[in-house]
Amino acid sequence: MSYYDRTTTTHLDGSPIFKTDEDEQNEATIASTIEESWGCKLHSFGRLSPIDWWAERDGRVVGVAELKSRSHSVGKYPTVFLNVRKWLALILAGNGMGVPALFIVKWPDDARWIHVGTVDASMLRVGGCARTVKSRSDVEPVIDVPIDAMISLKQRAPA
Repeated sequence: MSYYDRTTTTHLDGSPIFKTDEDEQNEATIASTIEESWGCKLHSFGRLSPIDWWAERDGRVVGVAELKSRSHSVGKYPTVFLNVRKWLALILAGNGMGVPALFIVKWPDDARWIHVGTVDASMLRVGGCARTVKSRSDVEPVIDVPIDAMISLKQRAPA
């Protein structure tokens, strides 16, 4: 299914839910890889949350994370965008809970991560879909994150 063919569902309170079953399948696939590599358990915040996961190890919360899945190869573009609203939510959650906040991107040929505190948030632009997919607000401020600044899951786990 193309991103432009997405459909929304509606929460009981009328809130639109944009996360699809396909999104959750993509998240489950990368989550199992992360859990094995980093020795933690990832838990979903739920479909209405701006952040995808919280991580647990030894009964403690050890991090929060947002995942973006791309359908093209890792080298196709020099940057990947992180929505400012998601960056803000990650910064607040990480600082509030005293845990690392990570932005993770999965491409078909690689998966990389970065601590959001090291992201240069001044690299702003307006981005999103040229066509309305989920809502008129699908065009919003985004931060361009250099892919070269991200660490491959194959290299090491966050400290």
